[in-house]
Amino acid sequence: MMLRRSRPAGVTILAVLQILIGVIGLLGSLAIVGLSALASTIPTIGALVGSIGLVIGGIALFFSIIWLATGIGFLHGRGWAWTLGMIFSVLSLLGTIGAFLIGLVTGGIVGFIFWTLMLYYLTRNHVKAFFGKGTMPYNPSYPMAYPSPAGYGQPPATNIPSYTPAPPPTISLNAPTLQTVGQPNPASQTTTSNSPSISAPQAGKALVSCPYCGSRLTMGSPKCLTCGATI
Repeated sequence: MMLRRSRPAGVTILAVLQILIGVIGLLGSLAIVGLSALASTIPTIGALVGSIGLVIGGIALFFSIIWLATGIGFLHGRGWAWTLGMIFSVLSLLGTIGAFLIGLVTGGIVGFIFWTLMLYYLTRNHVKAFFGKGTMPYNPSYPMAYPSPAGYGQPPATNIPSYTPAPPPTISLNAPTLQTVGQPNPASQTTTSNSPSISAPQAGKALVSCPYCGSRLTMGSPKCLTCGATI
């Protein structure tokens, strides 16, 4: 869901003014319609005055309702309210120019300044963004709306433990093999004449070599006490 921006103070002031204009115009138009209905009872000119009054009152009532709706739309940031505000500002600016041309100098100048400022204000970026007619310009001094993801901008970890299974132990071709009790080791037969001969172990304490780690074990042991492999 899109988050709505906070309402600018100028938009609030314009909304209140438009609502007041709409309420005053609504009351005035109803008064004109009522007086026109009473004037229509006057003989001779009553019908003409009543008809003119009803037309003027109807027009005032129509624009009063539009002003009132526009003010409410300004408070809620409706896009159609911004469009109506622009249309009314342009029409009112043209009206002040016409009033200045027919001799209403003071009213024309004041109206020209007011409606020009209103047009200028409604076309500002932050005002248009509030009504959904534009985007807020980027300002690097604004704080980030959302925190950066965890770990963003940090160096990658290098001490991640490895879960790769250890390779099975390799059996060396030169590892000692099992030998029977009292049988000499073939490796001892390849020694030179200068090396001392190694006598075979006694029958009761004959040792065997572990085929996995090469450790010596007592004959008849079910497993290697060094690596724990079953013999």
